[in-house]
Amino acid sequence: MKSYIHNSLVLLCFICSFILLISCSKDSDLFNEYVLSDIETEPIENADGDGTDDTDGTDESSEDEENESTTPTSKDSGVNLLLNGTFENSDEWDLLNGSTVSGGVLTIVANGSIGNIEYNWSALYTNVLNEQYYATRRFRMTFDARQTSGSGELQIGQRFNSAFDQVITDTWTTYTVDFDGNVSNGGNDINIGGRDVGDTFEIDNITMEIIGDTSNPRIPGQPAQVTFFADFEFATYGYNQWGANGANPTEVNQFEVDHGEPRTTDHPDSPLKAGRNGTGTAIWLGQYNNNLTRNEIGRDVSLPFGEHWIGFSFYVQDSLPDSRMLMQNRNLAPGGSSTVNSISMRQDNDTGDIYFSLATDVNSVDQTRESLGTWNGAGTNTSSHFSDYKFRAWNDVVIHYKAAFGANYTGPDTSALSEVFGYDPRSDGFIEIWVNGNKVVDHVGTTIYRYERRGGEIRLGMTGNIGTYWSDSFSPQGNVYYDNYKIWVGPNGSYEEMDPNR
Repeated sequence: MKSYIHNSLVLLCFICSFILLISCSKDSDLFNEYVLSDIETEPIENADGDGTDDTDGTDESSEDEENESTTPTSKDSGVNLLLNGTFENSDEWDLLNGSTVSGGVLTIVANGSIGNIEYNWSALYTNVLNEQYYATRRFRMTFDARQTSGSGELQIGQRFNSAFDQVITDTWTTYTVDFDGNVSNGGNDINIGGRDVGDTFEIDNITMEIIGDTSNPRIPGQPAQVTFFADFEFATYGYNQWGANGANPTEVNQFEVDHGEPRTTDHPDSPLKAGRNGTGTAIWLGQYNNNLTRNEIGRDVSLPFGEHWIGFSFYVQDSLPDSRMLMQNRNLAPGGSSTVNSISMRQDNDTGDIYFSLATDVNSVDQTRESLGTWNGAGTNTSSHFSDYKFRAWNDVVIHYKAAFGANYTGPDTSALSEVFGYDPRSDGFIEIWVNGNKVVDHVGTTIYRYERRGGEIRLGMTGNIGTYWSDSFSPQGNVYYDNYKIWVGPNGSYEEMDPNR
């Protein structure tokens, strides 16, 4: 009898507990009251983000309904990327030029413009985001600051590119600035300084968050993943869309000048007097430079190995020597860029066509100068794809690309490069190219080669170059105009979006 009563009580307790659990689980507030009443949830300041992006630029995290309007696209969105932004101590920061941390405040001693030389940086936070090639991000930085001596500008930037550059007050004020990452293999360090030597500033509570994919703030209406856009309209921006020859550009939306000096269609010597749509200006690159090999501009590491789009217009005023390049996407490897281009656009004066040299031979993926016994430069072992074009008229090119060695690739291990690419390089890539609305290339398979000619492995993304390239085998000749150069990084692009005639 005792045993029967005991078992009945146990069964009754079990049934009551189960009913309570079911009823509470249907009401999350009630469940929290019963189960979580002793747990306090507090916002975490300077949360420990891991400082990494999904390398393919995708976001697999769920969206916060309260932040639906901002639609951040990274798993790090909303997390302070700086682990010690309250300056409880000097950990995580390199203090330079006499700068100090005391009592939770960073004191900056200025040493001149941070855009000139690393020696001028007064506080440095290294490697905020490592290898930011595949998903260009837009950041929001918020901080409290005041100026304690002097009258020059406080500067905060991503290496040499200033995100914040202004005179501030002598009382504590909160500042917020949004800026685009500069997409450089050495460009993920945040530094603080001041324009006038000897000025001092105090800073506290600095946060840096990812707020989404980058957009060009000077081009309203451009989609979020347009990472670079140049239409060469000086009047719109107040500066040319290229930097000084041999110097890093000071603006996010500027090319680097590699050889010669650019001109625009408003130059008095320009035969063409307007841009792509008959108005504004276009850039003029050509023989007026009398450079030994070329007149070329580019944007270093602007193109990832992963999926991207390029759109641009070109106008050939005077033809180049046979097979010389008008445009190239140059693969980069540590120590040099002597690689076979993933894509080159050239002229063929025999046929009156242009053609695209493409790295599409799976048997050439692992070739080097030593293995080949010879090396003919950027077009070694490439396939040629021809298209007609309009001479002395505007032509539009759109390229859709993803790098890979091809599903039939059986060469050396690619596990280390998988992290760099953001996917398995031992798979198929693709190349689609349109000229004046006609698709002239539709290739799936091998789209890139692995090594530069001395054996260095590609690891640094690609540089997009435009300009006239005649090489030292010919006397300088050829004049070409370019306009509406645009890069889209990541999926979800389209021909219509990238059409330079839009």
